[in-house]
Amino acid sequence: MEDPYVFDLGHLLVSDSNPLVAAPSTASATDKEALIAARAQLCAQALINQLLTACPIQRSSEGDLHIKLPEPTTQLPREKPVPKEKEKTKWDKFAEKKGIRPKRKDGKLAFDEASGEWKPKYGYKGKAADGGGADWLVEVDEKAEKAEKEGDGKKAKKQKKTK
Repeated sequence: MEDPYVFDLGHLLVSDSNPLVAAPSTASATDKEALIAARAQLCAQALINQLLTACPIQRSSEGDLHIKLPEPTTQLPREKPVPKEKEKTKWDKFAEKKGIRPKRKDGKLAFDEASGEWKPKYGYKGKAADGGGADWLVEVDEKAEKAEKEGDGKKAKKQKKTK
């Protein structure tokens, strides 16, 4: 006696628990393939029949027919186990206990209003280079620099004498 098929319409699955009828040992490989193909055809026909009788059929606004499938009943296995939660390090435990949060990283780009573009803060074509780019060479007045140095020296000597 044949058992009925078990359907899972959510996954479009048919399970046939009936054993295959053993072909004679003298049967060729093509005969065995034909036997398996016939069983697969019966299962496919049973699945389509079950879909058309058990599931609601709806017509879309474009005229297409849609079959609303129920939720799957068979739970499919995962390929790999669910990953374990990583154990917290000593620092993570301490930081959580004290309420320490990680410092936010400051972005590498800054908006330049003059050009209307985002530019790096430092380095090649950076925003800092634009500000100092015009005055990369400045002449020094030697007389004024000497006067500053000498004046500082005289004041320092006077302060030492008064002490």
